[in-house]
Amino acid sequence: MGRWRKARADRRRWAAAQTLPELAQLMALWLEGELSMWPGYGDGADEETTLMIPTLAAVNRAGFLTDQSQPGYDGPGFDGLVWQQRAAVSGLVGDEQLLTRIRRAGEAAGLLVLISHPRLLSQGRGVTCTIRGGQPYTTFGEYMPPRILRQVWRGISRQASVAIADAWQVCLIDPEIGRNDRLWPLLDDLFATQTTV
Repeated sequence: MGRWRKARADRRRWAAAQTLPELAQLMALWLEGELSMWPGYGDGADEETTLMIPTLAAVNRAGFLTDQSQPGYDGPGFDGLVWQQRAAVSGLVGDEQLLTRIRRAGEAAGLLVLISHPRLLSQGRGVTCTIRGGQPYTTFGEYMPPRILRQVWRGISRQASVAIADAWQVCLIDPEIGRNDRLWPLLDDLFATQTTV
């Protein structure tokens, strides 16, 4: 199948999903390279994500729809500047029991746990998770209002769009720059044995 036809078929799959767990299943497939795109992102996962793909796929299959992640890093970047990154993952959760499990595990591991909801919690400002050349570069955990979520998730069904707008926005951040032995093992422990939702 040609690239254009594959992208069109993949867009149809995203548009057919009706629930947040269905979207999360498709995100797992995208991470694993079976889908060519997701509505908020055109190409495959960034190279830095490669080692985290099995973990992120399991997280999505458990119902935590991830939309942003990065490993911890402290060293030279592709542009010759020093990049300092906190390990972080963010996304959407619709199930309150799953939300509670994630929150409790993250807090017990000493991670920053940021949770927002459009009706129940104040809007989060986020935390700088990447510093490039000594300057703030990337923020995780900033609250996304429904209008921004609709822009990011263009092309999904109306029912799925409503589910996303009403989901908990969840972000886990390792407070220590460069560390990868806290967040990712925690997610493996939480979700490696999960079955497909």
